[in-house]
Amino acid sequence: MAAKFYFCLPQDLVEDILSRLAVKSLIRFKCASKAWYALITTRQFAKSHFQRASKNPNCMKFLVLTSDRVLSLGYEALVSQNHDVEPIDYVDSVLMRAGKSSSIVNFMASCNGLVFVSVTLSHEVTDTSVYLVWNPSTRSYKNIPISSTFDSSSRYRSYSFGFGYDYSTDDYKILRCYHHDFLRLEFEIFSLKTLTWRKINSKVQTREHRNGTYFNGAIYWRIQPMSLKPSIIYFDLAEEIFHEVAWPEPVSYFTISGYVDVLSELEILGEHLCLSVCKGEFLDFGDLSVQLWVMNESWTWTRLATIPYWNSCLRPIFLSNNNSEVLMLDTGIDGDGVELIRYNLKENTTTTIFKPKPMGVNLWLTERISVATYVESLYFPDCNDGPDVADQVLARS
Repeated sequence: MAAKFYFCLPQDLVEDILSRLAVKSLIRFKCASKAWYALITTRQFAKSHFQRASKNPNCMKFLVLTSDRVLSLGYEALVSQNHDVEPIDYVDSVLMRAGKSSSIVNFMASCNGLVFVSVTLSHEVTDTSVYLVWNPSTRSYKNIPISSTFDSSSRYRSYSFGFGYDYSTDDYKILRCYHHDFLRLEFEIFSLKTLTWRKINSKVQTREHRNGTYFNGAIYWRIQPMSLKPSIIYFDLAEEIFHEVAWPEPVSYFTISGYVDVLSELEILGEHLCLSVCKGEFLDFGDLSVQLWVMNESWTWTRLATIPYWNSCLRPIFLSNNNSEVLMLDTGIDGDGVELIRYNLKENTTTTIFKPKPMGVNLWLTERISVATYVESLYFPDCNDGPDVADQVLARS
């Protein structure tokens, strides 16, 4: 009878090898042995896996959400316009109830591979808000309770959101705000660790408010007080204090018949906070352009590019690895996404790579799209979900 030989790799080497694999493979390998299951489902392994994945361009994904599909694509598939991929439909029952109501995605943003989505389901009498934190890679998700502090059922109240990670408490937080009166903003914050909402004291005043952008432990907003001089504020998630960042001084403002207004978008581009500003005179379309400014470590601004006017202000989404191309979302007049474009910084050319189909018989009316980037991770929406949630959701899909 032939002898059997068993060879065991050192545990640290096993962890190193497994941490290099894709999330989809790791979910399958949890069934290989009890030891691998115990390892892959630990928070420490999820952390080491994410640290490695965040440095790998192949682990960067684009989440594209339309009224009837939720797509997850890599950069090459997106820019090559190869969008015939299998939709990830495990959240369809929440995000898309076309037969019962009309759904509107108000906000979608990612942090450490987790994605927060705010959806309004419109009914004949009232609107229903649905908040989710979910992981597109493991398909685990968490329903976020609606706050009782603010009236969420009002059809006429406009909310904006921010989503990020508090390093000091190892907690994910959701920030929500709305206009208390004509200028003053009210803020409240939700903790995924305590599953509670609470109000935040604020003296922020602005004529308008849009969704926030998470960057290095803080959530940033572009605001425009009555003084007409725009500004950028950020909320430190650890200190829970608001701070202000100087607006790039060289930027000239977009004007309408002499009235100063600022069409701008604030996003993350590579490892920098990026401000996209539309400049010029509204009635002179030949003079309109979009400037991209990136913030340096010294809190100063450097202009990255000037792009000929498209249709509206462009929201930067992604900077290619060789810094030659920028993916941007054409936000339209009302600030919603209408198409995804690619701008070549070297050749100064623009290409449309994703545009939704017209809605029904109205060819001039197209559906809105939401786009977010995320890195594949094993993180769960919170510790209450436990290690088996991914398996349960995968079994249902």
